[in-house]
Amino acid sequence: MNAINTEAKKDEKRQKIVFFIDKEKFTVDVDQLTVRQLIVDFAKENPATTILGFKEGNQTKKFTNLDEVIRLKDGMHFVLFHTEPTPVS
Repeated sequence: MNAINTEAKKDEKRQKIVFFIDKEKFTVDVDQLTVRQLIVDFAKENPATTILGFKEGNQTKKFTNLDEVIRLKDGMHFVLFHTEPTPVS
């Protein structure tokens, strides 16, 4: 089998990973993303005023390093924390 066929087989077997950010569902075919990518590319938020958190049971881990790489697992739940004050009407 040549290298092209081997790569094609890998692509066919690449598993989709589903994760959530504030209850919004996303599907990707990569197994790792940076905190910045999750905030900017998926949540469409400003990383200067948003912190990403990972919910696991009753615990929430906050990611403050935007360049930290997160290994994704199917079904992960992330939450967003905004650092600027919320306007009151």
